[in-house]
Amino acid sequence: MVTSSKHFYEFGAFQADINRRLLLREGQIVSLTPKAFDTLMVLIENRGDVLEKDQLMEKVWPDTIVEENNLSQNISALRRALGENKSEHQFIVTVPGKGYRFVAEVKESWQNLTPPLSQTPPQTAVNGQPPLVNEPIPDPVVSHQTTQSAPVINPDQPRRWSRELLMIAAMVIVLGGVLFYLSGASKPRPANAVTVSIKSMAVLPFKQLNANTGDEYLGIGLADALITRLSNIREIAVRPTSAVLKFTDQTESLSETGHELDVDTLLEGKYQRDGDRIRVTVQLVSVHDGAPLWAAKYDEQFTNIFAVQDTISERVTRALALKLTSEEQQLLTKRFTENPDAYQAYLKGRYYWNKRTSASLEDALKFFQQAKEIDPSYALAYAGMADTYVMLGHRYDSAEDRGDAFPKAKIAATKALQLNDMLAEAHTSLAVVKQRYDWDWDGAEREYKRALELNPNYSTAHQMYSSLLGITGRMDESLVQAKLALEQDPLSYSINLDLGQLLFNRREYDKAIDQLHATLKKSPDEPYSYVVHRYLGYAYLQKGMQDEAVNEFITSMRVQGATEATLADLKSAYDAGGFKGYWRRWLELLKNRIESRRFSPYYLAVIYAMLGENEQVFRYLNIAYEDRTIVLMGLRCQPSFDYLRSDPRFQEIVKKVGIPG
Repeated sequence: MVTSSKHFYEFGAFQADINRRLLLREGQIVSLTPKAFDTLMVLIENRGDVLEKDQLMEKVWPDTIVEENNLSQNISALRRALGENKSEHQFIVTVPGKGYRFVAEVKESWQNLTPPLSQTPPQTAVNGQPPLVNEPIPDPVVSHQTTQSAPVINPDQPRRWSRELLMIAAMVIVLGGVLFYLSGASKPRPANAVTVSIKSMAVLPFKQLNANTGDEYLGIGLADALITRLSNIREIAVRPTSAVLKFTDQTESLSETGHELDVDTLLEGKYQRDGDRIRVTVQLVSVHDGAPLWAAKYDEQFTNIFAVQDTISERVTRALALKLTSEEQQLLTKRFTENPDAYQAYLKGRYYWNKRTSASLEDALKFFQQAKEIDPSYALAYAGMADTYVMLGHRYDSAEDRGDAFPKAKIAATKALQLNDMLAEAHTSLAVVKQRYDWDWDGAEREYKRALELNPNYSTAHQMYSSLLGITGRMDESLVQAKLALEQDPLSYSINLDLGQLLFNRREYDKAIDQLHATLKKSPDEPYSYVVHRYLGYAYLQKGMQDEAVNEFITSMRVQGATEATLADLKSAYDAGGFKGYWRRWLELLKNRIESRRFSPYYLAVIYAMLGENEQVFRYLNIAYEDRTIVLMGLRCQPSFDYLRSDPRFQEIVKKVGIPG
């Protein structure tokens, strides 16, 4: 009989659940980041021994170069979580000049889980009704609990006991083999027989079986809805929709897709719409060995799509043996609307929102508005509107083009939270508005923290919070959040780019260059790669590598559509007059756009700073302030302005923007 074990460490009032990667205090979950939990595990596994800092960092961040500050922050977070104070450390002791030692007494234990003897077949709809979340499904049976200790052997015990034990053991082995054969080794494994530690998953866009029916939005919409539900579970990292979009027309094998996404499991589905009916097949697959963990088929009225999604979410959590908190259970089963028309409009909105072009965002806004008009209490529709307005607000840097996108985003996010305060996405959208439009730094931080409290796996919240921390000078904290975002969504172009920008602002130019080149390799045809090339140019310029810098600036212009004649003109200007010649010619070529205020005043200020023309620098910084230009937030950390920081005019602008620090 195949069994799997749950593994625990117990110390003081705490219990570390190894399989679920959770720290519990008297049964209540203690919030920890994944790397903080890893740090705790390494300390416990080496309890009593002094672990040097380099040794500890190598174990927690294998094959990754990190700064010692990351370790210090993890140790501080652990001490806060464990309730230690500055004068007394009953769990983690600092050994000056060396490292750390875990000193508490630890009890190690297991719970052996025995799967049912018969296989559970894939769940299918019965009489037109899908299996609901309360259907009876066998739960694992806890057979016994043991502590890690050697068995005690009594030398006086009669030898007949040994013979009887051997006979019993032989019978168990034979019976186990028979049952294994009868159960069918080639069948899908039952959901509760998962033996591989599963920490991450991805939900692929559902594939449409009958093409050209106008229902293409359902494939991404269904996946997005499930991702939103499942990503609220702290125990497992779920890749965001942006990470799986490239697999909409997937040609790779599931194994290749899973490895590219760097996940342990994949949820894939197919659907077919026929009038008012929808047929859905879905399976959860292990990336490690390709074996299905669970599968199901549904044939339903479209109006019953809610029940289908409820069942899929519930069965996935059971298949992965995830234990949910009451809050997570509430979010997993929460239906934000019971109106199928409103829901269909919302799915269309998310479909167009995920395309992320200016035109598709306008379409998304139309469908989100339609959804909330059908159901005025539909919180997700308002959250979708907020997300869309925020993205539109970032599309343009001029106040005229941006219009009132950010104020509208604030109204929509506030309404969404009035209807449901547990939406991490709405809290994040509200935080972005407070940060990038209101310049309400404290208010923005409160919203980011609330979003991450609700959903620690929400990569966008980590990414945006990193931006806030970096802008306000808290660079080390910013780097931690940036890496958490990347851990949740390693394929994200924008998160990789933001990490490169952060390293540039930290004056770590070599690391920034490496990160920006790595970003380009992930998606060389990305339309916004011109920003990566621009920052590579800035980084090379700071290192005094002018030829490399000008090549990156010219490449950035080429990506944006500049003609080869224009690029040759700029290169000639550089050859004749160095970078001052290059920038002066660049300003001449863009004269019409600049005079009509169709170019970012902040970037013009950066260019004039590189030219050393201070009056022009402050002219454009003041225009940027009047326009509430988004990127003006970078004023405090932009290296090009370092030589101006003691100038009273510069200090006055920083004061007006209100950037703390």
